[in-house]
Amino acid sequence: MKTYWWICLLAAVLLTACASSSSNSGDDDNGAADDDVTLDDDATIDDDTTVDDDTTVDDDTTVDDDTTPDDDTADDDTTPAEWPGPPWFGCTDQDEPGDATVITAMDQVDQYWVDGDDRRSIDTVVNFPVAGDWSQVTMRVELECPADGQCDHWDRDANIFVVNSPGTPDEQVVELSRYITPFKLGMCMLTDVTAYKNLLVGALTIRSIVDTWVGPGSPYGHGWRVTLKFIFHPAKDENTPDQIIDLWPYSTVELGNPDNPIPTQLGTVDPLLPATVSRAELRILTTGHGQGNKNNCGEFCTMHQRVLVNGAPYYFNPWRGDCAHNPIGPDQAGSWMYPRNGWCPGAVVLPQVIDVTADVVAGAANDLGYDFFLDEEGSIYENTCRPGAGDENDYCAGCQFNQNPGNCDYDGNMHTDPIDLLSLQLYVWE
Repeated sequence: MKTYWWICLLAAVLLTACASSSSNSGDDDNGAADDDVTLDDDATIDDDTTVDDDTTVDDDTTVDDDTTPDDDTADDDTTPAEWPGPPWFGCTDQDEPGDATVITAMDQVDQYWVDGDDRRSIDTVVNFPVAGDWSQVTMRVELECPADGQCDHWDRDANIFVVNSPGTPDEQVVELSRYITPFKLGMCMLTDVTAYKNLLVGALTIRSIVDTWVGPGSPYGHGWRVTLKFIFHPAKDENTPDQIIDLWPYSTVELGNPDNPIPTQLGTVDPLLPATVSRAELRILTTGHGQGNKNNCGEFCTMHQRVLVNGAPYYFNPWRGDCAHNPIGPDQAGSWMYPRNGWCPGAVVLPQVIDVTADVVAGAANDLGYDFFLDEEGSIYENTCRPGAGDENDYCAGCQFNQNPGNCDYDGNMHTDPIDLLSLQLYVWE
């Protein structure tokens, strides 16, 4: 078992824990990443899911990164009673009933990164049903260790996309789901993608991304193995949106740089809605990454977010204060139990769903904008621990760990740039 320096730091930094990783692509090849935690148990997820924010994290816990789980593959033979339901989404042996149409998009495909062989992003052409009435469409992602059992040691950002015109200047992606890999073991997730059933028709390119920085030969694991299935359940469903508009496709947003304000990065969008709109909902996937900055953003700080719909503000806070309740958590290595900005290791990222029917205008262009704030009062976050923000000695104030001159630059390890990975869609019912 390793002894980490961060255990000592706990005695000096109130409610801060340092260990483990990030799903940020700024990680270096040895997998060291963003896991220093400022605990905030007062945060809530502003979705229909109720999150237990009374989690108490034992600061005396010793994280054993060398632990090899007894079974490090995904358990796909469980019963529904073993899963507590939302916000945790596991697989069961009842996921593929006999009357369902099952489309296997990927079958034990290895995803990894080594110098000269980047398999973090895999595209595959999938032939979906061209016709049919479906009451539900579910997506099952089985994440396993490679054949040698050496899972990536770290928690990584991962996505499933539909890709239009792949590899061309006109390429467009629609994010179906986002999840964060566990530390050093597999998992299986079942999510509902019924809203996209009118999109999942005929031959489409499906892209699986696992933002790992390890592969064969690495001492920090050899990557991941992915199986992806779409399960079409028969019977008619009347609740599927008639149109899905990709407002902000998967985007990387820099946080805390006054020279690069967020409204400038994202701009505004003006979708034209049909003449009749009976319902309109925003569906938002947002996860913060990066550490060592002021307030330990963007992974371990709360970041309130606002969508403007024709001038009307809609606020939410995606903070996950319930990571310690993850059913697969105790089998993980690393700092899986600590709260994070919008995600938990070894779990599906919960979409934020907001009804905006009252403020959209049918038959016209609608103006939408997006921004991030440090608190409910609308304070703008400035990261004073960033390149170019130092004094004459290149000393930056507010850095979480390094208090020495020269601490402004990102190092790909304990100081990485604060970002948010954002995608936003508008569901429209006519």
